[in-house]
Amino acid sequence: MNTDTKIILGAIVLSVLVIVGAIFLIGSGESKSPKRETLGSASMMLDKNSEDFGSMKSDEERTATFTITNTSDAVLRIWNIATSCDCTFASIIINGQKTGEFNMAMHMSSTLKNWIGEIPPKQTAQLEVTYRPKVMPVTGAVTRQVNFATNDPQHAEVEVSIKANVL
Repeated sequence: MNTDTKIILGAIVLSVLVIVGAIFLIGSGESKSPKRETLGSASMMLDKNSEDFGSMKSDEERTATFTITNTSDAVLRIWNIATSCDCTFASIIINGQKTGEFNMAMHMSSTLKNWIGEIPPKQTAQLEVTYRPKVMPVTGAVTRQVNFATNDPQHAEVEVSIKANVL
């Protein structure tokens, strides 16, 4: 084999290895959602599904609190908390312990992406949703959402929203 052929074959082999490695890394780096059947079954209730902040300036920040009640005798588990915009943040408070700030999935650490919270039977937790318009400046009416999954078969996927009129 001449030198040119060896270089071309080497480049092809290297390219294939890089592609296979990238596919492996991407596949292994994805967030692995827990299977509901392994998390038991509970039931929950929210005190509200939305909050209207009314008019606010773009340099203001407002927070809404949503109460999540475990209405069952089993542990209520919540996970996959994510917001719809980079300007919206969510935290959970369970037994006085507050999590870090959840955001859009692409902007969160793997620790928060893989977080699973447990609300004991007949207990409550608070979901705090903070809107910071200056992060993604817009004016006018806006609506932002926070979504999360639970082991309540009736509320497998939950969405709460906040609204504001940004001046």
